[in-house]
Amino acid sequence: MAKETQKRVVFTFDERSLESLKQITEQGHFASMAETVRESLTINRALQRQAQSGFTEVVVRNPKTNEERVIVIPSLEEAARS
Repeated sequence: MAKETQKRVVFTFDERSLESLKQITEQGHFASMAETVRESLTINRALQRQAQSGFTEVVVRNPKTNEERVIVIPSLEEAARS
């Protein structure tokens, strides 16, 4: 397995985006904002891979009620066309 290297990266956020990041970090019980960003990148990468195979909608289900909802992510539709 290849050794992982870490690099420091600096992001600039507007106030609204920073508040969203802080809120997601807190609600998701992430250890840091960096961990939140890493997890978000992992999820985005997985969704883009699915989009490349033509899957562009995400279905979420409440296991208590079996209610389902479809989430349409516009960037996935764009990735599917690429």
